Amino acid sequence: MMKRILTIISCILLFVMVAAGCGSNETGGTKAPAAKTIKIGLAMPQIDEITQNLYGSYEAYAETLQGVEIILTDAEGSAEQQSKDIESLISQNCDVIIIRAVDGDSITAACDAAANANIPLVIDGTPVATSNYAAFVSENQSTHGRLHGEYLQGLLDKGDIKDVRIGYIAGDSNADMLKRMTGISDTCPSATFTAEIEKGYALAENWSAEEARGIVESWISSGLINDMNVIACMDAALANAVVAALGDDYSDMIVLGAGADNPLIWQNIEDGKIKATTRQDNTVLVKKVMDTCVDLAGGVEITFDEPASRIVDPQNITLMTAETISDE
Repeated sequence: MMKRILTIISCILLFVMVAAGCGSNETGGTKAPAAKTIKIGLAMPQIDEITQNLYGSYEAYAETLQGVEIILTDAEGSAEQQSKDIESLISQNCDVIIIRAVDGDSITAACDAAANANIPLVIDGTPVATSNYAAFVSENQSTHGRLHGEYLQGLLDKGDIKDVRIGYIAGDSNADMLKRMTGISDTCPSATFTAEIEKGYALAENWSAEEARGIVESWISSGLINDMNVIACMDAALANAVVAALGDDYSDMIVLGAGADNPLIWQNIEDGKIKATTRQDNTVLVKKVMDTCVDLAGGVEITFDEPASRIVDPQNITLMTAETISDE
């Protein structure tokens, strides 16, 4: 009887030890350590209204992730300061560094230093003159043009217009940025570009709204304006300048912009002066950047949309019209 009681007690003690874990884990070692916090350095060019909102999106999304810490730096518009910021993030042993460059040609050495420290570098939207990055998260600029083309093709299909004759105003002659223009033909093959035929576009250098207005005024005074029924622009500020130059004399002109971070373009769309603009959703962009960082920190292989350039497309561009605004 006593032997049976001792056996029962032994079984009870064994059960208690197993249930309590006895300070060991499944591998037989001590209690597993807590998961390591992922430190992500965020090198911003400056903290203005746009980048402050962007940083807010980074913070909000980071809170949905477990064990992620963001360290923010503000270069205050100085490429020299941004290089120092990157060096500081390296010294703080960040697992990944995100950079939105002040000047992509001036921070190459700092970016290379991050790579030499075995810290993956993620470029957020602004090109940097180095190949030492792990991923470049950037919108496909052709998407802006393709959305413009889809809009114009829709007008053709409905019979609202008979043809598409575009005067295009660019703010930059960079080949990648010009995809915002050439992408139009992808989805509206019959479109023609009537202004500055030798180049296919008029250039408002350094994204100058004043120059864009002057271009349109020149088209009006020369009569070239009569050869077009569409004026498409590389960004929102240029489109707003076009509206100012046209005044009330060309109400049938279809004005298109790119970008929607300028409050005036919202008003111009609501007033019918700008028919459509492309819109970049920063929350989608930020999610893609952060997910890429977490994957890099965890050793997960990245799927690139353009493997040769290690580009990840956040697919965050949509078209905004008066109808889409009213639905919000």
